[in-house]
Amino acid sequence: MASLFSSSDNIIENDTRSAGTDDRIALEDIWNEHQLERCMRWLLDKKLERVALQLPDAALCHSVRIVNDLQTLSNGTVLLFVLGDTSYGSCCVDEIAASHANADGIIHFGHACLSKAVRIPTLYVFYQRPVSGERLLLELQAVFENQHARFTCFYDVSYQHAVIGLKQRIVDHFPNATVGTLAESHEKPDVLCWKLPGAHTTACPAVYVGHDNLSFFNTCVAIAASQWYLFDASATEPVLRQVQNAEGAWLRRRSYAVERCKDATTLGIVVGTLSIAGYLDVVQRLQRLAKARGVRTYIISVGKVNVAKLANFADLDCFVLVGCPENDTFASRDFYRPLLSVYEAEIALNTAWQSPASVKYTTNFSDLLPNGRLHRAEGPLSQEPDVSLITGKIRNVLRKEDAPSTDGSTSLEVVLKGKNEVAHVSSADVFAGHSWQGLEQRLGQDAPALIEAGRSGLPIKYHDVS
Repeated sequence: MASLFSSSDNIIENDTRSAGTDDRIALEDIWNEHQLERCMRWLLDKKLERVALQLPDAALCHSVRIVNDLQTLSNGTVLLFVLGDTSYGSCCVDEIAASHANADGIIHFGHACLSKAVRIPTLYVFYQRPVSGERLLLELQAVFENQHARFTCFYDVSYQHAVIGLKQRIVDHFPNATVGTLAESHEKPDVLCWKLPGAHTTACPAVYVGHDNLSFFNTCVAIAASQWYLFDASATEPVLRQVQNAEGAWLRRRSYAVERCKDATTLGIVVGTLSIAGYLDVVQRLQRLAKARGVRTYIISVGKVNVAKLANFADLDCFVLVGCPENDTFASRDFYRPLLSVYEAEIALNTAWQSPASVKYTTNFSDLLPNGRLHRAEGPLSQEPDVSLITGKIRNVLRKEDAPSTDGSTSLEVVLKGKNEVAHVSSADVFAGHSWQGLEQRLGQDAPALIEAGRSGLPIKYHDVS
């Protein structure tokens, strides 16, 4: 994502810069003898026979080498598949694509959001980016002048091996310092993907080794600390800088989208994942919250979300993206209708949130589910008039006879059609008048077409053109 602590006008250029950096991924940054042995031990322990290798675009050029190494060491007993594209995002485990090959295991390469997968066993192979240990220690000593200062060090997954390797040197200089660890697949994380050390408290400062992106944002808003510091190891001259009130600044930038959602009468729930645990629960929760306010909801699944796809649903007032915590699509200003995160929609639809600025922001929808750290029960509708800050009109004033039912009935409603006639109204009627209804098979309606040879050659001069 674009820098969450700078102007959102930099979204495109920041994304371009990060993409250019990923294009320079070398083989040794993702694959070596240690990773090969680690993958083989996992394959043997799980007794897997069909395994999908999920690589990001920047590492696909190394897929042949990785497959050859694994097949050679396994003597061809494991059938391997390379997933050349992902259904939603490269940081998420693509269980959908793997299931098309009937894979019983996935090895995920590169950056990962570490969202809990629900179906297929997964092994993560992270990037192994370098960190200047001397520079990091000098910056820590400059910020924490007291050698006995207490702080906790967290990191981006691509710097895991480097920070763990520097752990002893950090502890030697700062005996009271601790280093966070990523939860193993069989462990339940304390927060997000982290197992918090027992010495960490809200009164302790925290240091993050990584980039100014959604990984850092999610970590600093989920883990309470007296102060957060960021060490960008990829910078030419990395420094340890202080970060101020990240979630408050971000939520203020998103307040307009929240107000538009409060004004909405129709809401599109965009499903941006089919593998993260709890995504169906949060979709159902959004439907209940919207129905209580008399807002019609439409579930939309269009794969990777972009402006053109959602522009086909111009009749909807706004959209909510249910997806990976590191999916930054909703931050773009190119959409014709506001696109909100689940947390922002929760603020707009749930009256239990009266003062959202006083709590932590989150992009992880599981935090809003029961047993989540930000879960709040669905509050009753306010009886006081509510004035829109955008249109100036009074909203959400429902008469008793107009109040929506909560008995779990379908979207069909009975209304007076005229002359005392009764008609059924469905949510699907909104799109009935569209001239384009999507791709249709038209089975048996069209005559079979003959298969003919197409053109060959380059567009500047095809072979069959004189």
